Amino acid sequence: MLAHEEIRAMITALGTGIAKDDFDPTKVRYGKIILMTDADVDGSHIRTLLLTFFFRHMQELIKRNHVYIAQPPLFGIRKGKSHQYIKDEREFVKVMVKRASDGLIIRYGEGAAKLEGANLTRFITVLNEYIGFFDKVDKRLRDESVTELLPKLDLAKRADFEGDKKNQPKKVEKLERELKKLQKEHGFKSVEARFDEEHNLWEVAYVSSQGAAHVINWELVSAPEARQMLSKYKQIEPYMEPPFIVESIPKASSKKEAAADDEDDDTNGAENETVEKKATAKRKPEPVIVEKTNVRDLFEYVLSEGKKDFTVQRYKGLGEMTAEQLWETTMDPERRTLLSVKLEDIAETETIFTTLMGEDVESRRKFIEENALDVKNLDI
Repeated sequence: MLAHEEIRAMITALGTGIAKDDFDPTKVRYGKIILMTDADVDGSHIRTLLLTFFFRHMQELIKRNHVYIAQPPLFGIRKGKSHQYIKDEREFVKVMVKRASDGLIIRYGEGAAKLEGANLTRFITVLNEYIGFFDKVDKRLRDESVTELLPKLDLAKRADFEGDKKNQPKKVEKLERELKKLQKEHGFKSVEARFDEEHNLWEVAYVSSQGAAHVINWELVSAPEARQMLSKYKQIEPYMEPPFIVESIPKASSKKEAAADDEDDDTNGAENETVEKKATAKRKPEPVIVEKTNVRDLFEYVLSEGKKDFTVQRYKGLGEMTAEQLWETTMDPERRTLLSVKLEDIAETETIFTTLMGEDVESRRKFIEENALDVKNLDI
């Protein structure tokens, strides 16, 4: 570790020393030690390495509240002279959806009920969260049509899978029927409800067209991502009725543009053209109407409408920002956001660092296998 020039320079700058007998936290030269790395996977890795260093060799600095993590923005959006920074994906979606909702009306279901304004913003925002949890569950089932059945059938309680060996629970029966309806179209090799005698619970198993076995049981639906998926679904269930008809109404010309048209008309001196142009200016723009058959396409369309007229930049690294941008977003004490590094559970922290950064390959492999499905960003 001490062979790295950057680490040696950091130790010298902090002034605390490093060896067990030499380290003195009272000699630290700075009130705040801020870890500022890129927003991509490599940056996260470097930050983890630095946190490991402080935890192992300067833990007292963390306990004394000296160590912080900078929060550079993930997005910059620009329109004309205005420029806004957005901290993360969730906030970005919220801003774009709110902007799109000002000019959209969505009609859903056969009755063409209407969503607009604040109600539309709430629906699309929760829909985005639902899709995120849906995708996590779908990584286990590998078939969106099957995953959709879980919230639709309200499979949420242990009681939904409980029953004696001779009598299936009603929801398990219905799940098996629905899967058999999909069997021919999706090429399932088998669909079978079965009783797990070890846990006294029913489950439904199916084998995909590729020969992969999948099981829908209490263990699956009680997982955090499945619970969150169902919770979000219940919030927007009344609106989850395709087809979705989206009406996009173009904004009328501004008063300045109308005034400019009037001046041009006077200059031309053609009275009939003036009347025609004024009539055109007063005429309401025709709405743009599109149809979406599923919620994922609906969300993507609304998000794209919100992005219109904006230049969107996603910052992968701090090097993509100018010095001025870096100051006003990440370094200016008046505007920056910092996360304070805390040691709330030293034993748990020790376990995590030992697992992730230690020399025990087997425990690290086990951790990766157990958490692989929860990964959001994987740099390959």
